[in-house]
Amino acid sequence: MAEKNKFKIISADSHILEPADIFEKYLPAKFRASAPVLKDYKGGSAWFVADDIEPVVLPRTAKTGSGYHEGTPLSTDAPIAYADVLRALYDPAERLKAQYTDSIDAEILYPTPGLWDAVKMLDNSPLKLALYKAYNNWIADFCKAAPDRLIGLGIVPTTSVEDARAEAERVASELGLRGMVLGAFPSGAPVGGNLDDDPFWEVVDRTGLVISIHVAIGNEHSTMPFGGIGGGEKPQMADAIQPMVASGFFDRFENVRIVLAHGDAGWAIHWLEFGDMYFLRHRHLSNYTLKHEDRLLSDYIRRRVWFTFHNDSTAVKNRHNIGTAHLMWASHFPYDDSNWPDDRQQATRVTSVAPDDVRDELVAGNVARLYRLPGFEQGFDEAAITEFVPLVHY
Repeated sequence: MAEKNKFKIISADSHILEPADIFEKYLPAKFRASAPVLKDYKGGSAWFVADDIEPVVLPRTAKTGSGYHEGTPLSTDAPIAYADVLRALYDPAERLKAQYTDSIDAEILYPTPGLWDAVKMLDNSPLKLALYKAYNNWIADFCKAAPDRLIGLGIVPTTSVEDARAEAERVASELGLRGMVLGAFPSGAPVGGNLDDDPFWEVVDRTGLVISIHVAIGNEHSTMPFGGIGGGEKPQMADAIQPMVASGFFDRFENVRIVLAHGDAGWAIHWLEFGDMYFLRHRHLSNYTLKHEDRLLSDYIRRRVWFTFHNDSTAVKNRHNIGTAHLMWASHFPYDDSNWPDDRQQATRVTSVAPDDVRDELVAGNVARLYRLPGFEQGFDEAAITEFVPLVHY
């Protein structure tokens, strides 16, 4: 029991900021002249990825860790300078101090979305692959400072299925990371479940890597058009999941676990219910090839997909409809909706309607089991991940 009390609060979605010298230190010499460079830009700093790609300014809240702090630069559009960035975003020793200040025991660490959206737009596949590998090497080194508290995610290459397969194998075995972020399906397919992607998913299924989709998923050259996240609206990444179920993907790979990150979860209740009703009316069609005839689409999703939530008391109140074990609190540090250094208070408030033992799972236990952190190596039992209230009766 003592081990299971080690983690009181874990953020299932936090971010780092890539250090200015990441590519100088981690990229092979032959690629450095073409690598993204962090330079002065309009009074602040920005990544220059290529001449025909808009410079990527640093997130404004990288200076404050939160969009709510007095003195935050959110009132201006001017970029912030790298010199003003919180050291905790790129220095592991400082990150541990920031966790202590915030009463956070561990974090799942995501890369900076804007930078890697820009990298996807490059036409130079060997360079892109080298950049992905450089990041994966850096985040693995970052997490060595405290591997039970700094849980970094690698990035899945968008250059080819073979590159994605090989890098997933390397990330799981050589680098020892517990998951990866998927920004595009490796084959370039517009939707999930394409058989061409199966070599990549075979590695994921075998190694137990957790795959995250952060807000949206695009193709191998560009990001998904992004119009922001609206209250109660499903994020773009949700569109990837139902085609995966319908294609039989989750039957082919029964160990794959997917996280929908930074999109909250209250919206999922109607999404799941509507999907089931549509499925019941159309499951006789040939595009549905499900192995388990007694399951609905939502049964697959609520077994195999996890959701992060932040300001989402709706999801907490309706946790039985989504699946309590599939909800994981996230701080979103250091972005606008972060409450750093007061995230413990926010996590307690948003989960206050849940009994204490359930709250413990929502703010720590579920993410610890999903990523098999120390004391939780056995993961979930089948009863936990299949405990949810049916949305449709037939």
